[in-house]
Amino acid sequence: KYLGGPNVKVQTYSPDDKIPPRLGDLYFIDTAVQPGSGTVKARGVTPNPDHAFWPSEFVRVRFILDTIKEARLVPSQAVQISQSGPFIFVLKPDNTVDLRSVKPGQRQDGDLIVVESGIQPDETVVVTGQLALAPGSKVDPKPYGTANPPAGQSAAAKSSF
Repeated sequence: KYLGGPNVKVQTYSPDDKIPPRLGDLYFIDTAVQPGSGTVKARGVTPNPDHAFWPSEFVRVRFILDTIKEARLVPSQAVQISQSGPFIFVLKPDNTVDLRSVKPGQRQDGDLIVVESGIQPDETVVVTGQLALAPGSKVDPKPYGTANPPAGQSAAAKSSF
């Protein structure tokens, strides 16, 4: 399924991130892993109309194997693990929290993780302070990504897709 062709995309990045990423196609991937380096040979073709990339230049690449439509992305620290499995605290309209069992998927850029099931689009999830929470706990939510909330308070983030 993922051995190459126009169904597998490759995103090419310059080593210093000065050139915006380019999207191309993966045309070949070797089935052998090089034992010394753990690398796999691959060939991708990426449009380069402005000649920003040079032949034999080292670049970073990311293979895009599948596109998940309407994926719910949350900060990875929102997903907690218990004996019952992975869960997330979701903020309810009355500023109390609800514990939801979730099915986490792949990690994405940065600290985001796909949640395949268990939350709805645009629900607000708790990102910090989960150890002090139980279902029904009242919280004073703070937006995630700003300054760290004081001890005992929780930061929250919207799930997005």
